[in-house]
Amino acid sequence: MPRSFGEVSPHVRAVMQSNSSRSSGPELVVRQALWRAGFRGYRKNVRSLPGKPDIVFSRVKLCVFVHGCFWHSCPHCRRGKQVAKNRGYWIAKLQANVDRDARQRAQLEAMGFTVRVLWECEVSAGLAFFLEETQNIFANVRARSGPAAHERAG
Repeated sequence: MPRSFGEVSPHVRAVMQSNSSRSSGPELVVRQALWRAGFRGYRKNVRSLPGKPDIVFSRVKLCVFVHGCFWHSCPHCRRGKQVAKNRGYWIAKLQANVDRDARQRAQLEAMGFTVRVLWECEVSAGLAFFLEETQNIFANVRARSGPAAHERAG
């Protein structure tokens, strides 16, 4: 009989608990790329926001999540679909993660945030497009607020 959602062996539980939810390798790569590109003033893992976004630019209302392909079921690569053992448990667990991500994204968007999800496989492929997108978001906010507001914030 398959295990119900929530039941795993002690070994699997230990492996799952050892996975860090903050400052993962891909997240560090994204933060370093933002820093090199001149983006400053972000906060990390903001607990007061739904989903504790990995990176938050409060001034421009931009939240960035750096999702692991397996844990968040990446739609772009195989790692988001690899489950060999205990399929019933993992399918339910990963679907719960996807559902929670969608709820949290909707909450952030309702609060006026732009939400960007970067997948682990996208980070590996390069961040030029993401950095360009981020630059455009900053430029749009500057254009709406006018030059005087930019000089005060700068």
